[in-house]
Amino acid sequence: FMGVLQKLSAVQLALHAPKNQYNSFGKYSYRSCEDILEALKEPLRANNASVIISDTNETVGDRVYVKATASIYDNESGENISVTSFAREDGT
Repeated sequence: FMGVLQKLSAVQLALHAPKNQYNSFGKYSYRSCEDILEALKEPLRANNASVIISDTNETVGDRVYVKATASIYDNESGENISVTSFAREDGT
């Protein structure tokens, strides 16, 4: 029996999402969210797990932040782990 932590570890080990996008203005390579989600499909299927990503806008003072949450679910037990992060535009 693999719990959600073991499945998360197995998915992370199997995930390969190269930086196939290029920003010619900043001259750097990057991976998009879509690239990562596409690369996640097979490792998630192989480990009977799912990922759900959501975001909301939150105002703190006069700043608007994007609050993003990513959750991985064990499709067998329903057990899950979530992480949350905030981002905002440059203040200039």
